Amino acid sequence: MFQEMINGSIAVFTKPSVETFETHEKDNLTWALIYSVIAGVINAVLGAIKAALFPGAVEGFQSSATGGSGIVSTVVGAVIATIIGMMISWGITYGLGKAFGGTGKFGELAYDLSLFNAPSTVIFSVLNFIPILGGIAALVLGCYNMYLTYVGIQSGMNLPSNKALYVILIEIAIVVVLGICVGVFAFAAIAALMGASGGLER
Repeated sequence: MFQEMINGSIAVFTKPSVETFETHEKDNLTWALIYSVIAGVINAVLGAIKAALFPGAVEGFQSSATGGSGIVSTVVGAVIATIIGMMISWGITYGLGKAFGGTGKFGELAYDLSLFNAPSTVIFSVLNFIPILGGIAALVLGCYNMYLTYVGIQSGMNLPSNKALYVILIEIAIVVVLGICVGVFAFAAIAALMGASGGLER
């Protein structure tokens, strides 16, 4: 099954189309999660390696660069975060797809999206090692991922192209709104702390 997913990943990356996704699509949530978790573990290991090579560059991985228990906790954390993150992301996409009349199954959507999401996260981690050019390449890959998501939603949810686009746009809007809310909350917290420290100085 793992080899099938790798073959599917290569296919959708090199020949992205609804037909390609449909050819490799399976209703298998378990393997979609396994594939994504494997990518999460690889990312955790790469993060630990980067922290070891560039001490202080990645604060969260400093402990894993100095001790075995840190690496284990980092990997376990990556597994849990990957599962929770993927289920939330796929769940939102599936819910929106259903709202627009999609007839696909949750396992099919998850499988389709994992075919490119999982390897993409590993590629992003590798590009993170390359100064400047890595960031540019990551930006290009991010845009390509958006297109693959658009095509994958059409296949996984059995939606026409215009409705798949609506799903993507709504998801982007959700991310933007959440980002603004977090930014406002952080700004308010910093302002409150500065105000409190100013009051103490007086």
